[in-house]
Parts: sequence; structure tokens; C-alpha cells
Amino acid sequence: MTRPGPVLSRRRFLTGAAAGGMAGAALLASPRSLLALTSNDLPAPLQRMDGDWQLTFQDDFDDLHRFQQTWDLMRIGGDGHPTMRYPRNVVMREGELDLKLGHQADPKRPFTGGYVRTRTFRQTYGYFECEMRIAREAGVNNAFWLISDRETEGDTHFELDVAEVKYPNIVQVSARRWRPEKKVLAASYRAHIRLDDTFHRYGMLWTRQGFRFYVDDMEVFDAPNDFAHTPALLLLSNAVAPFAGKNDGDVAGAATSIRTVRVFQNTST
Repeated sequence: MTRPGPVLSRRRFLTGAAAGGMAGAALLASPRSLLALTSNDLPAPLQRMDGDWQLTFQDDFDDLHRFQQTWDLMRIGGDGHPTMRYPRNVVMREGELDLKLGHQADPKRPFTGGYVRTRTFRQTYGYFECEMRIAREAGVNNAFWLISDRETEGDTHFELDVAEVKYPNIVQVSARRWRPEKKVLAASYRAHIRLDDTFHRYGMLWTRQGFRFYVDDMEVFDAPNDFAHTPALLLLSNAVAPFAGKNDGDVAGAATSIRTVRVFQNTST
């Protein structure tokens, strides 16, 4: 998760079905992941598309042992923000994953937050979705995102921000290439409701040809893909950050909550 770069003009999506493969093990989070899906099991955007869509990853955050096998809890800072993320700030309870916000006695990083990433799951192309309730605090970046795996990315390092959500109703989506040359495709969407009151769906369709981003099943941005073609891992994080707006200095007790994460892949291409 990085601070926003320059936004390029909107590009039209080049029509094409998702294709690609996975690297690493897919840790399926429920037995129904292994079953054939009906159209009603699919996210609404996929119900309108051709293809044989299969569930490759799901976590409903209702099994602590499975969660510990699936995710790495990170101790990590970040560029451009005064927040340190700790494993102790990551709490799973009653079918939710909470990334808690707090404070510490460090003048350079006075805020604390949470950050997890998939331990072994990697996928190239597909549909990526989470249900998230953002923290009820201004100045917090609540994020569901992907990054290319350093072991397989070659010379091209990229980041796909399915959603970077800011209180009360701003959603930033982007596809970013950091190496070899920087390139940013991004847009902001302003919802007509607050996004901290309940859970909302944030999704991204990633294909060989392009990207489509969704908020509550509504497409909000599309762009062509000419750089993201290797496996990526999933990340969930939050941070008090200047690029997320001004904070009031007190975030104790607030949290970013995630109810489910699902990933699908089109096996017919």
C-alpha cells in the first residue's frame, strides 16, 4: 500500500475473459470451495460474464487454526505515513477480522495498525473480492490489495489496489507498475452513503487484457493491462496516513473489519 501517484486518463477496458494460473497452494477456507458453483454462488459481476468460474480461495474468518495457516501477520511500517502495523493489532472474532488502530510512544510512527498477507496463496488473473467495513476515523487508509510475488515477478513489480477506502465514502482504485518504469492507472469513486456503517463489497476483475473495479457490484473504473501478468498475493491493511485525509490525532478503539475474502478464476480459457 503506497501513497497515490499521478493519475493517468481513463482507458476503456479491452473485452476478454479472465485467464491465467496460480503459483503456490490455494488454502480453501470452506468445504464448499471444492464444489461446482452455480450462477447464484458467483459474485454479481461474474454472473453477467461468460466462462467457467471456480472458487480458488475463501476465508470467512471463523476458524482460528485455518486463519493462522493461511495468513502471515506482519510487523511493518510503510512509505509516507506515520503508522506501524503489528501482529497484536490483528484480531479474529465472531466471523470478522479486525485490524485495530492505536497509538504508541514513537514520535516518527505514533500510530499503530494491522496488516496481513496470504502465506502461500498466489494467483494470476481472476476476480478478487472482500467485504469490508472501514474504520470510523478520518485520515485512515483501509485497504484490500495485491502485489506481485518477488519470486516470480521478474523485472516487473506491480500493485493492484482493489480498494483503498477513506472515511466516510471515498474509494481509491488503481493498478500500479513500480518497476521497471512507474505507471499508474487510478480513479476515485465517491459513494452516496457512508462506508463505515456496515460491510460493503469491493471487487476487481483482473484479466490478461485489463482491469475492472467494483464497489457493491457496480463497476467504477476500467483500464487496460499491459504489465500485470505474474502471480500476486493478497493483502489487507490499514494505516493513518496523510494521503487519506486529516486525522484528529486519536484513533484508539477504531478498526478496519473484514468479513470475507473470496477469489475466483476462469478455468475455461
